[in-house]
Parts: sequence; structure tokens; C-alpha cells
Amino acid sequence: MNVSKVISSIRSKSQKERDTMRARANEALAKGSVEARQLLDALDQYEAEERQQRIDHASSLPRAQLVIEAFKGHPMTENERNVVQALLDNPGLTSTGLSDKLGWGGQIWHKNFGTLCKNRIGSLWPAPYAEERDADFYCGVLADLSADHRWTIKPEAAEGFAALGLRPAKTT
Repeated sequence: MNVSKVISSIRSKSQKERDTMRARANEALAKGSVEARQLLDALDQYEAEERQQRIDHASSLPRAQLVIEAFKGHPMTENERNVVQALLDNPGLTSTGLSDKLGWGGQIWHKNFGTLCKNRIGSLWPAPYAEERDADFYCGVLADLSADHRWTIKPEAAEGFAALGLRPAKTT
């Protein structure tokens, strides 16, 4: 492998292509390849730079604008739209209550909302850390969870979704 040529191509590769490069380099590293270590280091450096650029960009814009950009860049599926709409229409419900509104059982709303946030985290802002779970709390990017486990949309998320045409349903 001509590692310098591969390294110089990193910037032109998609995330999926870089993931494949990383997987192959890890396989080669397990076989003792020094070049594989060089490639992995270069991938780490590029992805750290890319992450810092996203952080810098995110810190320069209002969060509502980041929501708009994130969902324009990665449009919602019909299911995701329903998940967001359920929260907009029913602030103060639990995960189970929101799931019920969608005709689902358990806390499937929570799983779907968390995945929606996680899938766009690179365009939004960092997820808060949940010590009790020892993991990022992706739902907490766009929604607040009260001590009694009730959900509300964050104001900046509601503003961004409104700009995208997603608003609470009118009640009569």
C-alpha cells in the first residue's frame, strides 16, 4: 500500500469511505502493518479537525439555525416527523405517553427521538452527558426531561422546527 497516497486522499472521502478505510487499516494493523498505524493516525487527525470545524461552526450560529441546517441537510422521514410532532403537540407527557399518542407501546418514542437526534449530532451541538447511564443523552439535545420524566421541546428546537414548517397543532 502506498500509504502517503491514501492519506492524501482522506479529505476527498465520504464518512462511509473513511469508515471502510479505518476498518481495513485496523485489520492490517492486527497483522503488524506500520503503514496501517500511519493511516489510522491520519484518519484520527482529520476527523478531529473536522469535529473542531463543526464545533466552531455551531458556536457561531444561533441554535435554532443549527436545527434548520441539520434537518435541511438530513431531512426527516415521515416517522421522524411524527415523533417530533407528537412532542410539539403534547408537551409534558412521558415517553410512554408520547408513544401512546403514536399508537406504539412502551418507550419507543424515546428510542426514535434519540436516534433522530444522534443521526444529526454532527450538525447540532454536543449531547449532554448522562452520568447515571455513562453515555451521551441524545434526546437532551432537542428536548428537556423533567425530574418526573416529562418531556418538552427546547425553545430553540421549536423555533428551528417552526421555520421548517413543523409547529404544534392548533387546539380548539
